[in-house]
Order: sequence, then structure tokens, then C-alpha cells
Amino acid sequence: MEGKGEGQRGPAQDAAPPAEPPSTAPEPEAPPAEILPPIRQPTPVETQPVLAEIAPEPEAVPQPPPEPKAAPGKVTVTKKVEQRAEPQKAPEPAPKRSWFQRMKEGLARSSRELSGNIAGVFTRRKLDEDTLQDLEDVLIRADLGMETALRITDSLAASRYGKDVSEAEVRAIMATEVEKVLTHVALPLELDLSHKPHVILVVGVNGTGKTTTIGKLAAKLTDGGLSVMLAAGDTFRAAAIEQLKIWGERTRSPVIASKLGADAAGLAYDAFDQAKQAGSDVLIIDTAGRLQNKTELMAELEKIVRVLGKLDPEAPHTVLQTVDATTGQNALNQVEIFRNVAGVNGLVMTKLDGTARGGILVAIAAKHKLPVYFIGVGEQVDDLEPFSASEFARAIAGVA
Repeated sequence: MEGKGEGQRGPAQDAAPPAEPPSTAPEPEAPPAEILPPIRQPTPVETQPVLAEIAPEPEAVPQPPPEPKAAPGKVTVTKKVEQRAEPQKAPEPAPKRSWFQRMKEGLARSSRELSGNIAGVFTRRKLDEDTLQDLEDVLIRADLGMETALRITDSLAASRYGKDVSEAEVRAIMATEVEKVLTHVALPLELDLSHKPHVILVVGVNGTGKTTTIGKLAAKLTDGGLSVMLAAGDTFRAAAIEQLKIWGERTRSPVIASKLGADAAGLAYDAFDQAKQAGSDVLIIDTAGRLQNKTELMAELEKIVRVLGKLDPEAPHTVLQTVDATTGQNALNQVEIFRNVAGVNGLVMTKLDGTARGGILVAIAAKHKLPVYFIGVGEQVDDLEPFSASEFARAIAGVA
């Protein structure tokens, strides 16, 4: 078997190998990565229904992933500060305090001192002559004036004489009597625009807030749709001129000014002429602060009034005096002198929030009976408000 096998292999080994066909020459084996399955093409029948189904609603375009949210309060500081935190809901604005609340806070010192002194009187005895006299002294020291003090004590005696009286009862009666005194002077400021410009001359001693009052008043008038022109008649103080210019910018009111130390009457003349040409509704003229005992300065104020009267026989149409509540009884004398010199026909009581002597307004009203158009209890624009007799009486008496 073994030999037979060898004999069978011999011829095969000696024979020449058969010629290979040229086209079947062995080629290098292709790497598996290049062997791709046949690409399946979608048939038209499948394509059309798909397009018809998605036609009403386009396929959503993939969006980039959202950036991670920054922790609240983080900011990016580049050229500008960019807030990266998630937007927060704006907090509800604090409710605005009413005018009565602000005035009550402004008169807190006056009311607190007055209430304390009244309480000291009525913790000792029933209402008798001595008690009434003590109460009268307390009211006069609070700058309410003799006339108002007597009104309060007389009213109290008529209803409570010989009886126990509480502090609350006294404050309630005081509020009623103070309101009676003030009701006749709590009048609105009325501008007669048949005279254009309506000239408002603002006077008062140094430091009573004339320029600030002018700015606040200009804001009220311009907000009401009136055209206003301002005149920087305090030619002695550069600061007053600059302050009025600032108010002019805030209220969009043109300001007429001249060089420091210029003639104030001449400035008033120029301001009236320009306001007339511009068709301004109102011209408000600032003046230098004058002590009522400086005769030469008061004479200059008289000159301003005369010059305006030549331009319009009824000008100045409104003469407002700013009265500083902190001056106390001296304010009574100031009003009398400015009334005689400049024809004051209305008052603005200022700085009621910085004094325990707010009662002076009652004394002035009882003596001079001039309209009290506005009172101020702060530095903000809306801290100048039309005067209300009932609200003031309740505030100074400490009645809610």
C-alpha cells in the first residue's frame, strides 16, 4: 500500500503544472473593511407616502444643547456687567405711602412733644381752672398761638369742665379746633392764564427753601401740561443759579439767568419779555434771600415788584412766601413784613419734617389769614403737596 501510493504520486510530481488562465491569476485578498454590503436604495413607492405625512409639520431642526444655567446671582463682567442668572420675578413694589402718612411722619416731632406735654397735664387732676391754664401754656409753647390755644381750652371747658379728661379726648378736641382755624386758609393755588405769562414771584428769608420749592412747583405745572419758564433772580448766590438750572433741566423748563451780582429787577424784566415771546403759561421768579430787617435788600425787592407792574399792571399775579417751620414765632413777623413789601398773597410752609414747632402754621393762619397753598415735608418732588386742613390738624394732634 505504501509503495503503491508512492507510485501513484510520482507521475503527478514529474508532470508540468497546468497553465493558469490569465484572467484567473490570484490577486491579493481584499481587506474585510473594503467589503461593503450592497447599498439599499429606497423605492419611490416608500418615499412618497413619507413626504406626504410629514409635509404639514416640518421636521424639527436639532437645536444645540442648552448652556448650563448659572447659579443665581452670578454675573459676567466684561465691557458691561452681564447677568447670567436665571431671570428672577421682579419683587412687588412697596405700596406708596399716602400723603397723610408722610405728613404724619413729618410732624411726628411736633405731635410727640405736644402729646407728651398734654399727657403730663391730665394725669394729675380733673378739668378745672388750673388745668385749663396749664393746657393753655402747653399749647402756646407748641407755637399754636394764643388765639388757637384759647379756642381749644374754651371748647374743652364747655363740654368737660369738672370731669375727668383723658389725653385722647384733649387731642380729639384740639384736632377739631385746629381744623376750624385752618379750613379758611386751605385753598388751592389758582392761576389766571388770561394773563400770559402768569407771574409767580417767590420770596422769603435765607434758607427757607425758595429754590427747591420753585423746582417742585415747576414739576407739578409741567406735569399738568403747562409751559413754564424760570428766572434765577437770586443773583447774589452762584449756587442758587446752578440749582435752578438743574431744576430747569429736570422739568424741561428754560431758565433765564445773568452774571453773578447782576441787577435782579433787570433780570425780571428780561425774563418777562422772553416768557411773553415764547408764549409761556407761567413765569416763576426766584429772589435772593432777605432778612426782613435789611432795608436795602427789601427796597430791591420792592423794585422788582414795580418793574413787573410796568410790564403787566397786575403782575406779579401770585407772590408766594416760603416759611420755614423751624423758625417758630419769628415766622409771624417775617410774614407781616414781606406782605407789606412784596404783597405776599400765599404761603408755602417748608421743613415741617425737621421741627417740633409745626404748630406755627396754625398761629400764622389765625393771625394773617393768608392762603396756605402747599406744605413740604421732605426733599422729594412729591413731598410738596396742596395743604389740607383736616389732615394737618389730625397729624399735629396725633389723631389717626
